[in-house]
Amino acid sequence: MVCAGLFVLVFPALMIFGIIDGIKRDEQEERERQARLASVPSAAPTTRTPIDWSYEGAVCADGTLSFSIGKQGACSHHGGVAGRWSAADGTQVICRNSPPRTQEQVDRQMARFGRIVC
Repeated sequence: MVCAGLFVLVFPALMIFGIIDGIKRDEQEERERQARLASVPSAAPTTRTPIDWSYEGAVCADGTLSFSIGKQGACSHHGGVAGRWSAADGTQVICRNSPPRTQEQVDRQMARFGRIVC
């Protein structure tokens, strides 16, 4: 009977310490994983060179000038109305939406499509 009473008192203590040891092991493994991640060199930061575009006015999407811009049906046979944008270096684009914001976007588009896509 004494052994049974001792077992009843000792067993919960062993369970609690076993659980605590398991938690400590999990915490230690997490610290080691974080240390491994911290030691891995990160990718080089990407540079972003902004382009300052200035809006030059509306034209047809194919570059045709129209005196009807602002009226219904203007440029309907020329791809619709778009905007002409100029950069400080003299680059000009015609875009229905806003032009690319960084030089890196322009470089990727030129490599992929051979032109600036807006």
